[in-house]
Amino acid sequence: MINKKLQDELVELDESPAFEGRSVMSERAVQGIPLAIEAVIGRAKLTVSQISKLHQDDTIHLDRNFGEPVELKVNGMVIGRGEIVFDEATNAIGIKIIEISPIGAQ
Repeated sequence: MINKKLQDELVELDESPAFEGRSVMSERAVQGIPLAIEAVIGRAKLTVSQISKLHQDDTIHLDRNFGEPVELKVNGMVIGRGEIVFDEATNAIGIKIIEISPIGAQ
């Protein structure tokens, strides 16, 4: 929640003649802000003891099955779901979007 003093200062700034007819931060500037997107394939809960006993070639079982959609997150917020794809030409993996949340729906 925004405090009253900051809110009053923002109103004053927004109403000042220097900003008349334009927003404080243009939409174009906002669109250029880089965001990191995460593809979450699954989760597992392990105790400290279990983690300390992990070795090379051990397997951690996740809470999802192979082929199920993965979550797409930005700043910890789920923004959609997708399926893992493989590009043989570049030997890279990616995500094919199958569902995207409307902006502000979360």
